[in-house]
Amino acid sequence: MTTKSDAKARIDAASDASEKALEHWRKAVDALGATTTVNGVGVIRDRYAFRQRLMEAQARITASFAALDAVSDWPSEADYEHI
Repeated sequence: MTTKSDAKARIDAASDASEKALEHWRKAVDALGATTTVNGVGVIRDRYAFRQRLMEAQARITASFAALDAVSDWPSEADYEHI
């Protein structure tokens, strides 16, 4: 049986994890949203900058997964009935 305090603890942990995960996700989107130019034959002009943005996005996505995975006891629908 779920108690009100157990439900609140799960919801609070999931809320904190969600905030962190979304923050990292937004930064990944920002990194991927930068303009990349190509030359007349379709070759990326600045390979180094492009790779840096991909690596930044990859790191942020990994951090987002880690934030979500840090909460092993995600709230159930029943937990929301206790708040």
